Amino acid sequence: MPAKIPTVGSKACVYHGTALRTAGGLKKEDLMRTDKGRIVSKKQHASGLQAIKRLRAAGFVAKKGEFKLFSRRSGSKKVKSPSRRVTRSMSAARTASRKVAAAKAAATRRARKLATIKEGGRRRSTRRSFW
Repeated sequence: MPAKIPTVGSKACVYHGTALRTAGGLKKEDLMRTDKGRIVSKKQHASGLQAIKRLRAAGFVAKKGEFKLFSRRSGSKKVKSPSRRVTRSMSAARTASRKVAAAKAAATRRARKLATIKEGGRRRSTRRSFW
């Protein structure tokens, strides 16, 4: 006597013929495999393709590595604002002034070192040692 086939099963069971229908009522003729290998209903697959077509027509594109859709830029490129340019020049001026300050500090250190050598040796600390 052949084994009894269960009436209700998963999509995979129905697709492989080990069950008659899914809990939602899908039969084997209603199911298909996608390009990735997932088992989905033919109706669901077709509606998904239509949705993608509609979104692309509206100007949306999928970005690689993201699970979202991004709006495509239309027409011209964004112009950099003048305030951004001013900020950049200000930061350049700040960097230049820092370089000048660092050079002055280095010159001061060098001058102190030379003065110490002229005095005749290493500068001693004013703290007394206890040993």
